[in-house]
Amino acid sequence: MVSNAVHAIADTLLRGTMPDAQTWDIGSAVCLIADQLSQQSARVTNDSVRSAVKTLNDHRGFEHTRVLGQAWRDLRGFDATITRRHAQALINLSALDEAENLLIDGLQRIKTANLGAQATSEIPEYEGLMGRVYKQRFVMTNNADYLGAATDQYLAQYETPNQPFWHGINAVALLTRERQQGIHRANLPSPLALAEKVRQQVSQAYKRSQLDPWCAATLSEACLALGENDLAELWLYRFLHHPNVKPFDVDSYDRQLREIWLGSLTGGDAAGADRLTIIMARHIARTQLRWSLSSSSVTALALALKTDATVFEKNFSGESSFSVETVKRMLQVCASIGCVCNVSGERLGTGFLVNSADLGGGHASSPVFVTNAHVISDTVVGAVKPKDARITFEVESANAAAPVFYSIDKVLFSSDPGDLGKRQAATEKLDITIVSLKNLPAKFVSLTMAPTLPLVQPKSKAYVVGHPRGSGLQISLHDSLLLDIDDDERLVHYRTPTDPGSSGSPVFNSLWEVMALHHAGSVSTPRLRGEGSYEANEGIALSAIRRAFSHHAGIHVSAVEH
Repeated sequence: MVSNAVHAIADTLLRGTMPDAQTWDIGSAVCLIADQLSQQSARVTNDSVRSAVKTLNDHRGFEHTRVLGQAWRDLRGFDATITRRHAQALINLSALDEAENLLIDGLQRIKTANLGAQATSEIPEYEGLMGRVYKQRFVMTNNADYLGAATDQYLAQYETPNQPFWHGINAVALLTRERQQGIHRANLPSPLALAEKVRQQVSQAYKRSQLDPWCAATLSEACLALGENDLAELWLYRFLHHPNVKPFDVDSYDRQLREIWLGSLTGGDAAGADRLTIIMARHIARTQLRWSLSSSSVTALALALKTDATVFEKNFSGESSFSVETVKRMLQVCASIGCVCNVSGERLGTGFLVNSADLGGGHASSPVFVTNAHVISDTVVGAVKPKDARITFEVESANAAAPVFYSIDKVLFSSDPGDLGKRQAATEKLDITIVSLKNLPAKFVSLTMAPTLPLVQPKSKAYVVGHPRGSGLQISLHDSLLLDIDDDERLVHYRTPTDPGSSGSPVFNSLWEVMALHHAGSVSTPRLRGEGSYEANEGIALSAIRRAFSHHAGIHVSAVEH
C-alpha cells in the first residue's frame, strides 16, 4: 500500500514543485504516477506530467525523469515536450544512444504529423539536443568525427530563419576547438566572423530585454572567442550575478569552459579561458559551496601542483579550504571513486573502493565497492539491479580516452535505506550495498578507512567527493562542518553541500580518511539529539557498516546472475 507521504510527493511533482524528500521516496512517487498513467487516471494529464519532468530535470533528478518519460511513452504515446525532457535527462545520465534514438523518432513524428504549434516549437530544442549528443560523445572519446558532427548540427540550426543564438555560440566554440586541433574543413565559416555575428545579434536582444541570463553568458563566450578577454570577464560577472540565473545555468557554462574551451584551474592562459574557468570555480565555491573539475583534468592538475604549486596558490589565495596540500590529498583519492551506471551507461550514483578486511569481510585484502542500497539493489524502488549495474572509475576512463566499465561479481552485503535521522539499532537500515567487481585491475588502491570517528568540535570537517549526474568530479570543501554523531556511532550529520548523484559518495575527515557513506540530506533533517530539525546531510558511519558486514559475512554473499 502506498503511503500518504508518497501520494503527497506525487501531487507536489505534478504541480511543478520539487518536494523536500529523499530520492527513494521521489522514486516511489514517480512509480505511483506511472501506475496512475496505466489506470488512465484523468488527474494525470500531459500538462501535469510536463510540469513534473521539467521540475525533476531542473533539480537534476534525471533518473526519475527517465522513468516517468518512458512510462508516458509506453502508456500514453508521444508528447513532444515530455519526450524532449526525457531525452535531456538521458543525455545528462550519459545514455547518449538512447537519447539520440528518442530525438530522431520525435523529430520524425513532429515533422510528418500535424501535432500542433507546441510540438512544432520544440523542433529547435530537439535539434540542439542532437548537437549536444554529438558534443558529449566528443568530450567522452576525443573522436574528431563527433566534434565535426556537433559543429555541423549547431551550424545547420543557426542558419535557419530564426537563427537561435544558443546554436550559434555552440558552433563558435566547436569551430574554435576544431582549429585548435588542426582541423580546417572547407566551406565552414570563420569562428571569429561567426562570433562577431552572434555578438551583434545577442547585443540587440539584450538591449530589448535583460531578463534572460543566457544573453550575458553568450556575450561572454563570444568575446572569449574574439580574444576580447576583459569584456568576456565583464559579461561573465553579469551572468553570474544575474537575478534569474540558476545553479543549473552556471554549471552548463562552467562545463562548456572546461570541456570545450579547455579552461584550466592552474591558469596557464590567465587572460582567456583559464581566467574565466578560475572565476567560475571561485564563484561556485562561494555560492554553491562546492568545487568541480573534469575527470580528465585530475591527472594534469596533480602534475601541475607537483611541479609548480604557486600558480594554484595565487589563483585561490584567500580561499582557506583550497590549500595546496588539501587539494593534493583530494586528488589522490579521486581514482578510487567510481560512478554507478546501468547497462545503457546512464549515471545513477557514486561509490568507492575500500579494503574488504577493513570492513570486517574476512582476511582477504581485496578491494570491494561500496555504495547506497538506493543506488544498487534488487529490492529498493528506483535502484539499478546488480546484474544491470556497471561501474566506471572516471579518472581511469579519462586517461584511457574511452569509458571502462566493470560489472558486479557478487553482492556481499545489502541493507535497505531507513528514514532520515531515525536513531535505531546500529545494524538496521544502513542504506548500503557492498559488492565485488569482476576483473578489477590490481592498480586500484582502496581508500584509507578512518580508525575512529572524529570528535564533534567547531572545527571538525566532513568532505564529500562524488560524481553528480551530468557533471565531473564534485568536491565539497566549503562550509563542510561536522555537526553531530549519534550515540550508536551509526549516523553522521554534516553541513556539507551535495547534489543529486552524490548518493554513495565517500565522506572524509580532515586527514582524507573515509569515515562514512553519504546517503541523504534535507533542509529539515531531524536532529540526532533533542527535538527539532536542521539543514544537514547524513552519512552512515563506516564503523557501523563494519559491524553489520562482519556480523553477516558469509551469509549474505550472493553471485550476480548475468
